Parts: sequence; C-alpha cells; structure tokens
Amino acid sequence: MQHISISQAFNAPQKEIFDYLCDHNNLSSILGAQIKRIKDADGANPNGLGSVRSIGMGIELLQETVTVFEAPNLIEYQISSNAPINYHLGRLEFSSPSAGKTLLYYTIDIESKIGIIDPVVKFLLETTIKNGLKKLASKYN
Repeated sequence: MQHISISQAFNAPQKEIFDYLCDHNNLSSILGAQIKRIKDADGANPNGLGSVRSIGMGIELLQETVTVFEAPNLIEYQISSNAPINYHLGRLEFSSPSAGKTLLYYTIDIESKIGIIDPVVKFLLETTIKNGLKKLASKYN
C-alpha cells in the first residue's frame, strides 16, 4: 500500500476552497483528466455524500464515490468501479488557520492489483495533484 500526503495553503476563505474542490466538474483542472459528476447526491449539494464521478482520458478509467461529506471541513471518496485498483481512499481535510486563509491536507492510500506498479501510480498521482493544487492556489495570490 502506498500513502500520499499533500498540504496546500490558499489565500481564500475555507468555504470558497471547499466549494470549488467538492465540485466534481472542477477537478479536471487539478488532475488533468476528464472528470464529471455522473450521479448526484441525495442531499442539497449534488456533489455530496453518495455522489459519483467518472474519471477518464478519452474513455472512462474509473469511478469514485463520495463516502464522507462534512461541509466545509471534510470529503472522503473511494474508487467504486472495477478498476485495476484494489483499494483507494482519498481524504481532503480543510481548515482555516486564520481569517481568509485555508489549509488543505489531502491524503490518499492506494493499492493496485499489480503491486509492482504501486510506486509509479503514487508518483504520478502525487505529482499531478501537487501541481494542480499549486496552480489553483496561485489564482488566489
């Protein structure tokens, strides 16, 4: 199992960053993949608990389901489709160290069906997410 841990600060209010990152349709700019919400949550926020997003690159590669949604503090999701991944848990924790500032702590635990590729998957995911979040944070400076 591989563990990814990313911290990113934003010069914006916590609710604004949470609202942006919880919207599945905004994640394409972070991950550089085609991402869209394919199932709305039952609650007031269509991106909330139980919502499902499709991630692809020309074709759908996998689906992720939101398993915890506590606005504006926490989002957890797991892969829910038949992908070459045995286990994937993503967790985004948001906090506000001071007024108008947000700190995101993003962790992923991942294990593929072909263990030998796990370090490569970790490197690719970690690099892509870090770069995407830095790009987003630069919009608030």
